[in-house]
Amino acid sequence: MAQSVLSSIGQTAERTVKEFADASREKFDAIKKKSLEDLYGDTKDWVRQNPGKTLAGALATGFLIGRFLRRR
Repeated sequence: MAQSVLSSIGQTAERTVKEFADASREKFDAIKKKSLEDLYGDTKDWVRQNPGKTLAGALATGFLIGRFLRRR
């Protein structure tokens, strides 16, 4: 019973990781095909549409950089 459950969890995890890798590869390929101007425009649009997420990301990044620099 436990072996069956562990096997099922392992298969689900493997499938999830494979799907994530495939999606990441597709996204990376799409990004490689765009010019820097297009990427900049897309980023600007995303930031305008998601100001809260942008601010949260900036705060988290600043916090992590601060923690990293304080340890040195």
